[in-house]
Amino acid sequence: MSNPRGVDDAVRRARIAVSVLFFTNALTLSAWLPRLAELQADISLNDVAVGAALAAGAAGGIAAGVSAGPLIHRWGSQRVAMAALFIVAPILPFIGLAPGAWTLGFVLLLVGGLDAVMDAAMNSHAMRVQHEMRATGVHRSILNTFHGYWSLGAVAGGLIGVAAAAISLPIAWMLAAVAVLCTVLVLVARPWLLPGKDPDSYLETTDDPIGDAQPDPSSFLAAGPANADERSAATRVLHRPIIWGLGLFIILAVMIEDIPGRWSSIYLTDIGAPSATVGWGFVAFTVAMTIGRFSGDRIVDTFGERRWTRVAMSGTAVVLGLSLLAQSPWLFMIGCAVTGFGVATLFPAAMRAAAHLPGIRPATGVATISWLSRAGFVTAPLIVGVIAENLSVAWGMSVTVLAALILLPLSSILTWEKSR
Repeated sequence: MSNPRGVDDAVRRARIAVSVLFFTNALTLSAWLPRLAELQADISLNDVAVGAALAAGAAGGIAAGVSAGPLIHRWGSQRVAMAALFIVAPILPFIGLAPGAWTLGFVLLLVGGLDAVMDAAMNSHAMRVQHEMRATGVHRSILNTFHGYWSLGAVAGGLIGVAAAAISLPIAWMLAAVAVLCTVLVLVARPWLLPGKDPDSYLETTDDPIGDAQPDPSSFLAAGPANADERSAATRVLHRPIIWGLGLFIILAVMIEDIPGRWSSIYLTDIGAPSATVGWGFVAFTVAMTIGRFSGDRIVDTFGERRWTRVAMSGTAVVLGLSLLAQSPWLFMIGCAVTGFGVATLFPAAMRAAAHLPGIRPATGVATISWLSRAGFVTAPLIVGVIAENLSVAWGMSVTVLAALILLPLSSILTWEKSR
């Protein structure tokens, strides 16, 4: 390029803009979670009804997520991400205005659908920025840092929720303020996003850590050759065994992300924690995840994604499992923190692998994995809700431990190994 300095500046600005997308996406989703127990009490929901309402949000993601790939291919990831944020913002306050389970479920259905589209679009744009960074000679991971800003947004949302509860600010008013803030931030960042359409492949770059880091050949999940005669990109994706392996991986990963965040306040209430502290389990989880994601690029560049996933999930299973057995609020918060740090790199790892599937457009691979991830958001609250209603919330949350154990052998599907 004739002006490499200009390219570097454009990429640097794009990194900031994409970070804003991740931050605002998390903020819209997280501010009300520390107040879930309050919302449950206000409209008299049992644990099964809470689980069903949360699952409705994930069902919206499954229904709308199939449109993300075609929308990104037609309009570009930057436009799709911004549009999803601008539409979801005015819907947010209705979470706090819902008079019952059906209304709450419908609102969360809409929010979940728009989140699925924004999730695929902002991850696709993040992969564009990662590719442009490599084109300028920077051969290191930056994807975890983007997800770090998502976690930072979740921390900010959690703190907003805790603070708003402390001053008895109605949930609807709190979410209206969050909606305005997110809209303004994205409008400011808009000019710095990369223009134009997303590329059809990132595989032409071979001198980076992805180059020879293929799924473990001994794994039954290893990808077969792409079929060039297949007409539909979506069909090509679904015919690849590796996509189902990545799908299972990300479903389990989002269950580990979802359960402590959404159910920690209910669990802490259930074991008798003071009302002023029930939101801190969510905060501990998201703060630790934020730290894990901002340090995640260095970690996976040093150890590789497979090795780190095995270490992190082993620690999660042991520490969270023991904290649930102890039924101590403070030990549980430590368990939430260990879980948040351990799961931090898993979602970005699956997205990275999906963007580097031979014969599949990066946007299509990312959108498909993002769509499959919604199954985790559907099943997690339903499973936890049913178990909590019939046994206890602690038993329901133990699903997180089981998911961590299953991820140990599944880590062989990941692609990013130690930098050379």
